[in-house]
Amino acid sequence: MLLPALCTDARFLTGAALATALLDSRQRSLAWVQDLSAAQWLPPCQPGVNPIAWELAHIAWFAEFWILRGPHTLDAQGFTRAALPARHAGPDAHLNSACLAHAQRWQITWPARDLVFGMLAGQLEACLAAFKGISSDAACSPQASYFYRLALFHEDMHAEAFCWLRAALGYPAPVGVVLPKVPKRQCLSLPAAAFCLGQDSATTGFVFDNECPPKPVTLRAFEIDSAPVSTGDFLEFVSAGGYQNTGFWPGQAGQWRAQSAQAHPAHWRCTPQGDWQMRWFDQWLALPADAPVLHVNAYEAQAYCLWAGRRLPTAAEWEYAACSHNGFGWGRSVWEWTADDFMGYPGFSPGPYREYSQPWFASHRELRGGSFATHARLHHPRYRNFFEPQRTDVFAGFRTVALG
Repeated sequence: MLLPALCTDARFLTGAALATALLDSRQRSLAWVQDLSAAQWLPPCQPGVNPIAWELAHIAWFAEFWILRGPHTLDAQGFTRAALPARHAGPDAHLNSACLAHAQRWQITWPARDLVFGMLAGQLEACLAAFKGISSDAACSPQASYFYRLALFHEDMHAEAFCWLRAALGYPAPVGVVLPKVPKRQCLSLPAAAFCLGQDSATTGFVFDNECPPKPVTLRAFEIDSAPVSTGDFLEFVSAGGYQNTGFWPGQAGQWRAQSAQAHPAHWRCTPQGDWQMRWFDQWLALPADAPVLHVNAYEAQAYCLWAGRRLPTAAEWEYAACSHNGFGWGRSVWEWTADDFMGYPGFSPGPYREYSQPWFASHRELRGGSFATHARLHHPRYRNFFEPQRTDVFAGFRTVALG
């Protein structure tokens, strides 16, 4: 059953609960990579994938950089610099993802995994020791917890990246990760409304910079699916020749896949007997009709909508439905493509981590919700995810809205 994601209190974590969450996040990160072989730790260079040693070292670097090495300033090139040197994870030039190009991450000799694990342990111990000093103060301010929460959510995001790396490369699924199911879609009618996207940065909880300042919007009445599109629904589109007949075909404007002309999702195949299968990590499964369609990109989602006489929801429609309708099931399933390019709200101002949002405006598409691999802490009705619209490696699907 698809459940609404209601874990919103994570943004208010402080004290012992926040320290426990940092430990939990680290245990999850390690659990999703430590069973892999040395060869699997260094996959071939390809989009969406990093050497595992680099990604783990980056996690340690990020937390140490923001928690232990302040104050921070901007250099002449606009990059954030820390006043204090690295003690556990460095150098900055190798581990700051804003400074080191993706392909260059394969050109560096990374330490053995035991040394990487030691780097992570030293960083976490130092950060928790520093946190103990501020969390014991009854007057601990939200600002004092900000960078700990930022490091927590950052690591949760990278843990999910380890999961989609395993799926993209055909590695076994992490222990405990199971394919979700979605209920049959119903049509939900929502009335016209004045609604405020995002939230105020002055809240006592954590806020991502792209969620503020609040953006007032006026929505017309609309009808939206109660759940994401299932594989069974998408199979009807595939079987009807939807890829060929909707204009989203390789070589045309709006090209969505350059390397293949196969008329089905990248993780699907049809056997010689005519049976459809879906690749789930290292296994090929009989296509489960009640699973959410996943590993589809934004163009495939749009093609389905065009074939079905529907459209993708705007981010505002999605957020309003998630905040206002109990029948709107979301989260713990798939990230959901929206119709909107990822852009800042009017009056946007980057947060201390300036590279988080602003560099990706206009080039990325906005997604909402959360996948089965997303930690419950990150499930939030106002959380804005964003990827390039052609990506199929992430755990993304979609839902539809009626035309009109």
